[in-house]
Amino acid sequence: MNWSKGLWRGWLAAALLWGAAVTAFAAADLQGRHPFAGLYAYSETRDAFLPQHYAADEAVVEDGVRRGVVARTDFPDGTSLAAPPGLGEERVRRIAERFWAERWTRRAEVLWPWGLRAAVPPLLLLLSGGLALWIARGFRKPAEPAETERQEKAVPETAAGEETPKAAFNTRSAGGLPPFIRSLGPDPKRRRVLGAGR
Repeated sequence: MNWSKGLWRGWLAAALLWGAAVTAFAAADLQGRHPFAGLYAYSETRDAFLPQHYAADEAVVEDGVRRGVVARTDFPDGTSLAAPPGLGEERVRRIAERFWAERWTRRAEVLWPWGLRAAVPPLLLLLSGGLALWIARGFRKPAEPAETERQEKAVPETAAGEETPKAAFNTRSAGGLPPFIRSLGPDPKRRRVLGAGR
């Protein structure tokens, strides 16, 4: 059984499922909200863009635009920027350009915690699993030298269907000589014995 490969595949499947779950929760949480859509107000005192989290702000801004006390700029990603019209049309335009240029920074600030939630638990699981395997491998008994030598001296298995090669000669024959020597002629000892009897 290959524990390393099995655990690696289990971790990969768990990490993918965890990432999909976090992505689904993030999409549900961020749908229709800042920084991807929503209303921002420019604060002149802080020189910053403040997200307006209350639903009533939309109606307030619309009423302010009708009365001419709010300058509103809409952007392609669904965000809107409200600024005081007293700043002047040119300055409001520059502020709107800066707001649009900073959209990726705002998005990164919101997505960063979700990215950590998706990445940190699988990484911690991977590191702890690798550490546990490393510790477990330290308890394994080393292979005995005698067993290793026996494995090296073992006759290799023949392929399926092949016959085991037979010995070329049998040194334990009755005459004490290999069969191919005996086939060359009669045993010299036997010849002497036979000759002596004549």
